[in-house]
Amino acid sequence: MTKILQTGVKRAEALKRQIVGAAELEVRNARLRTVEEAVNQAFSTAISRISTASTVRYERSIVRLIKEGTNAIGPRAVVFCKMEDRELVSSIVRELNEGPTRLTVDSKNLDTVGGVALGTSNGSLRFDNTFEARLQRMKPELRKDVAALLSG
Repeated sequence: MTKILQTGVKRAEALKRQIVGAAELEVRNARLRTVEEAVNQAFSTAISRISTASTVRYERSIVRLIKEGTNAIGPRAVVFCKMEDRELVSSIVRELNEGPTRLTVDSKNLDTVGGVALGTSNGSLRFDNTFEARLQRMKPELRKDVAALLSG
């Protein structure tokens, strides 16, 4: 009788651990989904703010993005942009083409909210500095920050 009771207690304890483990896993998964939803919401907000940014701020951003791309690719690069930014980017490129810098604006249009991509003339190297790509590069850091905020 004692042996049957001990076996029952062991089975009950094993079942309890299984239930608790499953519940902890479900809580962890729910937390991860919450973090991902918060990160995606932050990205959506950032993208929508880009489209409403002032012209001056947007132009300054494009200048900075081109300079960062030039630092990554080198002074002789091809600049890619969306059709709506071609005039602005061409103007910035003309201003930056001094000394060793020789940038050209490609005729192909980027499918982007904004920003630029730079590449070598032979296409062997490309630096995507569009707003979407920059946000993607920030995603792991943002996930950590959101998780920390949710943890308290």
